[in-house]
Amino acid sequence: MAKKVIIIGAGLAGLSAGIHLQNNGIESEIFEISGQVGGMCIAWERQGYRFDGCIHWMVGTKKGDNFYNLYREVDALAEDTEIYNSDSITAEIDGVLYEIPLRFEQFKAFLLQLAPQDEKSIEQFCTEVAVFANSSMPTGAPANPAEFFSFLKNNSGFMSLAGKYMNTSVQEYTERFESPLLKKLVFHLMPPEFSYFGLIMMLGTRMSGNAGYPMGGALGVANRMKAKYISLGGKLNMSTRVERIVVENGRVTGIVAKGKTYHCDAVVAACDAYDTLNNMLEGKFRHKQLDEMLKTSPLFDPLVLISFGLNKRFNLPYATDYECPEGLETAPGFTVNGYNLRTFEFDLSAAPEGCSSIMVMTGAPLEYWESLRKTDIEKYRAEKAALAQRVAELLDKRIPGIRESIVVTDVATPATYMRYANLYKGSWEGFVPIPKALRTNIKTSVEGVKGLVLAGQWVNAGGGLCTAVQSGKSAALKIVKNKL
Repeated sequence: MAKKVIIIGAGLAGLSAGIHLQNNGIESEIFEISGQVGGMCIAWERQGYRFDGCIHWMVGTKKGDNFYNLYREVDALAEDTEIYNSDSITAEIDGVLYEIPLRFEQFKAFLLQLAPQDEKSIEQFCTEVAVFANSSMPTGAPANPAEFFSFLKNNSGFMSLAGKYMNTSVQEYTERFESPLLKKLVFHLMPPEFSYFGLIMMLGTRMSGNAGYPMGGALGVANRMKAKYISLGGKLNMSTRVERIVVENGRVTGIVAKGKTYHCDAVVAACDAYDTLNNMLEGKFRHKQLDEMLKTSPLFDPLVLISFGLNKRFNLPYATDYECPEGLETAPGFTVNGYNLRTFEFDLSAAPEGCSSIMVMTGAPLEYWESLRKTDIEKYRAEKAALAQRVAELLDKRIPGIRESIVVTDVATPATYMRYANLYKGSWEGFVPIPKALRTNIKTSVEGVKGLVLAGQWVNAGGGLCTAVQSGKSAALKIVKNKL
């Protein structure tokens, strides 16, 4: 068994791995590229306001769920963490705002009213959502025959839907609908190229109260895990980029960071896959699956987040997808025609009393923002301010009074995410969960390198908080069981 393990990355996967290693009596040390823990589970505090750059919903927040238990093991959720479950989300389609219920009977009635000609298909769709809502999601492979039979008993609905729909895209599934409006609405819930299985998982968990928002948000999740790790004797090295993973005679013997070599018996690379393979391993060792997927598999597009602290509350919906036919320029020559507005009014800890924090999320090009930050930091800041001004003006047309209520502004560009998490092509959640990617069981080992385990969003298409925590645990147990 390894005596000392180095973990690269203090995101949820890295922290989870560290906690489980410490709990099993194995010394661990984490090296983190940025100045705060959490990785993509990130938030920013500005003058009493908190802007959550990560959590929309967190699968597994219902007590008793397998993933809830997984979170509790690492303190991602505390026993008394309050969970907010939104009753609805709002989407604008062809200039009309639709409030989409996130309660099963209301959701079904809403769809039937919207597209009565699709009654039979809607009934089947809702039945599948209900099956998932009443299923238990597995958090890993069973370890023995008793666990196997329990797995089959408790996860039959999940397994049945996965087998039936993992290879079906949302686009392919919606071909059965006659109503163009119903198709557009479904595409607001989940992009057409994603696996349909992901859509029913999202709806099933949210409608069963098992995918809520933990009060305190991303910052609370990350900080609780950090405190747990440190309490177990784990060591954190912040703002420390790992330059190289040392491999001698086919086995990991350490890492190099800031020119210094740190020795260990194993390494968990809970960080960017491209950086691991091509920089830290210097391109000497290949991973056939990841090499191919990094070249050909679709990635999540880079994002820009424009956040505002308001000196009043507007009683806004939890989340609204707005169309923007006039266009919003998020970089020179780059225009988007829609954006998502989120409000955190439900979480009183996100703003001073009587105030509120809101966030606009939309697409932006990595190349422009990263280059500008590197070459002209003052212009970079000015362009961020100008973008925030354009967004404020757009919002004010929708919600009169917003602009004059703004007291704090924060903009996180794709370059921000690169600083915090060094993401390949700015992909904030790794590989898009298209059917082909979901079908790929990505290996967590690298051929020719013993003692190295990969963890995090790049070994689980679609990413997500629950898969990050599970991935870290799996990496740790692989080391504990000496399966290297």
